[in-house]
Amino acid sequence: MAAIPPITGIAEIVLSVRDLPAVRQFYVDVLGFPVHSEICLEQVDAADPEGDATISFLTIRELQTPIGPLHPQLLVLIDYQRHAFARERFTGHNLTTSTLNHLAFEIPPDSYDAHLARLQSLDLNPREMVFPDMNARAIFIADPEGNDLELICAAL
Repeated sequence: MAAIPPITGIAEIVLSVRDLPAVRQFYVDVLGFPVHSEICLEQVDAADPEGDATISFLTIRELQTPIGPLHPQLLVLIDYQRHAFARERFTGHNLTTSTLNHLAFEIPPDSYDAHLARLQSLDLNPREMVFPDMNARAIFIADPEGNDLELICAAL
């Protein structure tokens, strides 16, 4: 069996929430996590710059990692009722009773292809996404319980 490419850290903790403004304010006020960025994405590939956020990225800690300053350690809050990808992609758990959305792990950029090939060889049906605003790309898979896992790195 081939060696498993390295995981270098946790990139994000992502929670599905019912009341995004209230939960965001809690983490800002109580834990001091500043808002990194937000977007309204009620339709896939149709961001609404004037709409109320469907996803908020809060900075847990600034780090100098291969992903770089555009992607510090993040707590991500997703309005699972309105955010397009939460409604259409995350199906592993009951969103009305669970706050888990997915776990994101940082990988070195030069290991991306090795991770992708290995996950494909394990028949895990990896899904790729690119995040141009963060200069990042990611691979998503589901664990045996249906929880979404993300392997993210800087885009090359």
